[in-house]
Amino acid sequence: MIGIIVTGHGGFATGLDSNARLLAGGEADITAIDFNDGYTPEELEEDLRRAIETYKDRSSVMILTDIMGGTPYLKAAALSVQYEKVRVLHGVSAALLLDLVIRNMSGNDGADPDSLAEELLQTAREGLGVFKLDLTAPDETEEEDGI
Repeated sequence: MIGIIVTGHGGFATGLDSNARLLAGGEADITAIDFNDGYTPEELEEDLRRAIETYKDRSSVMILTDIMGGTPYLKAAALSVQYEKVRVLHGVSAALLLDLVIRNMSGNDGADPDSLAEELLQTAREGLGVFKLDLTAPDETEEEDGI
């Protein structure tokens, strides 16, 4: 099993948690830690540390953050150097989180934390796109049979 921690500014973490639980049927094993107004960086760091410790027996722990350089990312990154199996991903999406949840539900926790992180980044890349409406009609050429 993989330890899954989501953190970010405002209601980012609880929003993604809610999204994953809806899509996965409520079976998601996620720790969501929001960084709201009045919540100090030290409190965030302590909550992240506690969450990491609850997952110490997991094959890896992925901390998913909203943006690189923000306090949740910086605190998670600082803690990740203290724990061998912890990796921090920033700019996460619902597709990436759902990939992790499904891996846990199916028992597919991947090989090692670095390989898992790379696989998750590929999931995130594949989950991005742009809708483009194409209203051009295909060329309709009439075939003549010679009669």
